[in-house]
Amino acid sequence: MMPAPTDHAVEVFNQAIESRAQGDLERAENLGAQAVEIFQDTEGVNSPDAANLLNVLASIRDERGDYDSALEAAQRAVNILDALGENFSGDDAAHVRLEAWSRLGNLQRHLARYPEAETILKRALTFAVETFGEASDEASNARNNLGILYKYTGKFDDAKILYETALANIEREYGHEHISTASLYHNLGGLEHARENFAAGEKPARKAWEIRAKHLGETHPYALADAVAYAGVLDGLERYDDSEKIYRYVLREYEQIYPAGHYEIAALVHNLGNVRFMRGDYAEAETLMRRTLAIKQKLFGAEHPDTALSMNNLGVLLQAQGKHDDARALFERALEIFQAALGAEHPQTQMARENLKEVAGST
Repeated sequence: MMPAPTDHAVEVFNQAIESRAQGDLERAENLGAQAVEIFQDTEGVNSPDAANLLNVLASIRDERGDYDSALEAAQRAVNILDALGENFSGDDAAHVRLEAWSRLGNLQRHLARYPEAETILKRALTFAVETFGEASDEASNARNNLGILYKYTGKFDDAKILYETALANIEREYGHEHISTASLYHNLGGLEHARENFAAGEKPARKAWEIRAKHLGETHPYALADAVAYAGVLDGLERYDDSEKIYRYVLREYEQIYPAGHYEIAALVHNLGNVRFMRGDYAEAETLMRRTLAIKQKLFGAEHPDTALSMNNLGVLLQAQGKHDDARALFERALEIFQAALGAEHPQTQMARENLKEVAGST
């Protein structure tokens, strides 16, 4: 006897989850897409089960670094849920909706679609508070997501309020060493790093690493990401011996976990390149910075502010070597991208503008 189509879809989906757990993300993605198709063939285009699976599929594609395809899956999930409206209700439906909006908003932020990301992440926060309560875990996660966006867009004070409110609610419920606090400590450290208030960022960044390593193990990807963030704060404090040791350790681990063109490797190589630059090793620094730029251009394209940041940093290195024309070209391009994506007053736009003035005065 053949299994019912929906039973088969669940079976395929479970195989996708198992493949993901084993690290075979390509197979997990293919199986997840098959399960979505089965549900839509069986239950219709606006299948709530398909919407739920599309959230997972978007997450798998995000993990693979395929952000455009992840965005497509997340948008499909939101479209289905919007079409269903009140026909899909209850606690499970609320969680599926919140996950869909959060996933879509985070991907839009990652792809520098900041106005769209703000709209849907604010929608998610309002929904979480109204549905689950002001101090709920769901509301804390929604605050964290919106806080990350505000850090990227330079709304630092707003981000800090969101992070601290979420952290206070989680610590009140679970205690100061709970795994759920780690992301918020990580983000508070990153926020102070973005504000160049490195002394204030050291303690939360270190605490995030300690908590995650304790709960997940020192070589877990999340704990390694915390280590990198902490090392970035150490860079700001000019403790380059300490930070370089962390970067080289994490790079060895990352190269066992991620493909060579993954974003996490790009971000780490960028930081290591900056350390080598600050220590006077211009040759290795340039090799590392060009590697970072190539990865980001492939992941995001030439118009993304993260790509522009790598252009700017490479320009600073070239300027230090007296390669003024090459540096100027990079600063001009970075400034154009920052102004278009972030606005004239964003700190990164101002940074590129100042760098361009400085290189003009050198020639």
